[in-house]
Amino acid sequence: MNEEIKCKTHPDAPHGFVRNASHMEDRYVCECEYWEEPKVNERIYTLAREAGLIAPYGSDREGLRDFDYRMFAQLIVKECALTAGLMEHEGRRGIGAQILDNFGVEE
Repeated sequence: MNEEIKCKTHPDAPHGFVRNASHMEDRYVCECEYWEEPKVNERIYTLAREAGLIAPYGSDREGLRDFDYRMFAQLIVKECALTAGLMEHEGRRGIGAQILDNFGVEE
């Protein structure tokens, strides 16, 4: 049974000969058969689209010319700060506010 399995076309997929698997299955086995595309957190995907890394429609590479890495970093820092909490408690600043200060990001 020498069925041909197509290689994955994702740009990060590894390609190479897997000797043991190829001998066991009596066919060429590529490394990409065992590789899975990484899952992207939906919130990070939304922030990347907002910063211009991912085009809202069409190819992901379309947005690269408009990508603002500073904005992307600031959006992630703000998200972390909001998760940690921005409020003051008993005269002390919250961890979220300290995160914003550490990275020089305005609320």
